[in-house]
Amino acid sequence: MSSASRFKMRIYSPRWEHRDLYHFKKTRGGWEFENYRCKGEVDKGGNPLFYKALASDSISYPDHLEVYISSTWEKVDTLNKVQVQNIFDELSEWISASENNLH
Repeated sequence: MSSASRFKMRIYSPRWEHRDLYHFKKTRGGWEFENYRCKGEVDKGGNPLFYKALASDSISYPDHLEVYISSTWEKVDTLNKVQVQNIFDELSEWISASENNLH
C-alpha cells in the first residue's frame, strides 16, 4: 500500500464537547502529524506533537498508546488503506472511551 495515504483520528474533546480531527501520514522515520492547532514531524509513536495536542485540549489517553501507534506505523506497508484506517478508528474510540471514563 502507498505510505502516502493520510489517516485520521476523531477524538472526543470534553473541553470543546465534540470530536477533534487528527491526521497522520507515514514518513520514513515516523509520521507527518496535523490537527487544527499544529503540524509537523513526529516519531513512530506520535511524539511529541500528538501528545502535546491531546494535552492542550485536556484529553487523557490510555497507557501505552504510543506502542499501538508505533505498531500501526510498522503495518502501514503491509495492510491496505481501509485496514489501517480501521486501526486508527479503533484507537480513536479507545482514547475517547478512556477520556469519557475519567469524567
